[in-house]
Amino acid sequence: MRATHSLVLTCALIAGTSFLETGATWAKPSADIVRAAANSVVRVMAEGCPGAKGSRAGSGFVWPEPGKIVTALHLVADCQTLTVEYVEAGVQRRAQATKSLRRADLALLTVENPPSVQPLSKTATAQTQEVLAAIGLPLNVRNWQETYGSRGLNVNRLSDILNDSARREIENLGAPAIDLDVFRLTAVVKPGSSGGPIINAQGAVVGIVDGGLDGGASSLNWAVPAHLLQELAERGQSGANVGLGAAAESVFAFSIPETGENAASVNQDLVCGGRSYFHLATRSLNEIVDSMETPGTLDDPQGFAYVVTTLAENVPENDLAALSFNLFVDSETGATVAVPENMTLAEESGFCVASSNQGDIALIFQGQVFDPNYTNVEFVSNQFVNTLSQGLGFINCQADLAFSQAVPHSRVDGLLARRFAALCYHAQSGEQAYNFVAHLGRMNSYLGIVAVNGEFYDTGAYANPAKTRDWAAAALAVIISTYQI
Repeated sequence: MRATHSLVLTCALIAGTSFLETGATWAKPSADIVRAAANSVVRVMAEGCPGAKGSRAGSGFVWPEPGKIVTALHLVADCQTLTVEYVEAGVQRRAQATKSLRRADLALLTVENPPSVQPLSKTATAQTQEVLAAIGLPLNVRNWQETYGSRGLNVNRLSDILNDSARREIENLGAPAIDLDVFRLTAVVKPGSSGGPIINAQGAVVGIVDGGLDGGASSLNWAVPAHLLQELAERGQSGANVGLGAAAESVFAFSIPETGENAASVNQDLVCGGRSYFHLATRSLNEIVDSMETPGTLDDPQGFAYVVTTLAENVPENDLAALSFNLFVDSETGATVAVPENMTLAEESGFCVASSNQGDIALIFQGQVFDPNYTNVEFVSNQFVNTLSQGLGFINCQADLAFSQAVPHSRVDGLLARRFAALCYHAQSGEQAYNFVAHLGRMNSYLGIVAVNGEFYDTGAYANPAKTRDWAAAALAVIISTYQI
């Protein structure tokens, strides 16, 4: 890592705030339990669906008997052709949607000439903070993958976790019911996992993966409780022609495969700094801002507008709008890290570093999972800041109050975040550098993100336009990453 990189020092710490949700200790589903359940997980492919793309891909599982598949209704609603792929068995079969439960976003498929696969017939109720495994077949991933998380606190109805924009979208769609019994997942599942089972340590199905809004770029996940499966089987509507129409694509975009040159990169893992992130999508700033314009999405819309307006004084508005970002999801915290597409991303000294080719401008991030019995988030955030500051040689950082939050804020999906900006000095040269930093956390997992500008005197309205544009991209990446995009 180059010595002229900079960051905010201890003035950027989250003081006196805990990200922990305390509770009982639960056993994690064993590898054998997960593997056995995964034998019953299938990929569901739908063609001839309403909307511009007309095709969808997601997950499902065998229930309650061989030849029957449970999946998400939004995945198969109003589609002409359904195919089920039994990945473990290596076969594909045609299927028909025979029942649907609109209020719970569930569908039951009947498979033609199904292979002999054991159904996941055992169900249970998820307990608060019980360790669970969500199993699915994400887009562009050949085999099943599991994601470990737990049932979050303080969520009983779907309306409990929706912001104003998402609530209106779902109410307009009419599925699922806004007052539906749900539980929140503390981990983020990959696109294409909708309809997959969530199991506990005993291998019982406790829920079905649902959620994933706003073009697939939201970290908001929820699960439909398994007790609704019986209602689907006994009182479900015949078929899945329920009139959701093309609107299902915009509301439940996790079910829609990416197209174009970026399609193959969706769900590809980025591993750096001891942490794994998956690539969700590539979006322009214009697209990201459009997704955050409606009330309830931004915790601080005036602050966001102030940052963009200030940057627009140095970078033409059209150039800002055209900035493109790779969106990487950290499954531990649920944060979506925005990385400028034109920056080279690599691991350096245990950190993820996206570097500009225009000079000393970079985005640096690192995640950590800590043991709450021995440390806390204050220590971990302090460690993140101090490790970088000592290695990069910056001192005497002064917070810029115009861009700094006094206290952390809690997003609608439960993630806590705090943003700062500061002007620092290099210990040897005395040169100035400007920085944005974000601390994010959920339970015992932490993510720190810093945009550093070691080209302070060569960026601005009358300075090098290429460097100024890259600095604007790095700064916006930090700000964007604190929002639920």
